[in-house]
Amino acid sequence: MTYAQVVTQIRRMSQAEKLALMKVLANSLAENSVAKRKRTLKHLYGALRPKTGRLPSNKQIRKEYVNYLIEKYK
Repeated sequence: MTYAQVVTQIRRMSQAEKLALMKVLANSLAENSVAKRKRTLKHLYGALRPKTGRLPSNKQIRKEYVNYLIEKYK
């Protein structure tokens, strides 16, 4: 079915049928969006993990950030 045929069929539908079609289309778009987001998160998992395998503590992060700012504003 071509795009023009689909548009013609939609114009012939009743209001209730159009609303039902809109719900189906919206759900379809939402499903695709969620699947894409999950795939992206899987690819990013572990991307920021340090090479040592240990995550720095908040105290270490704060100390490094302070040192960074000191160097930046010398």
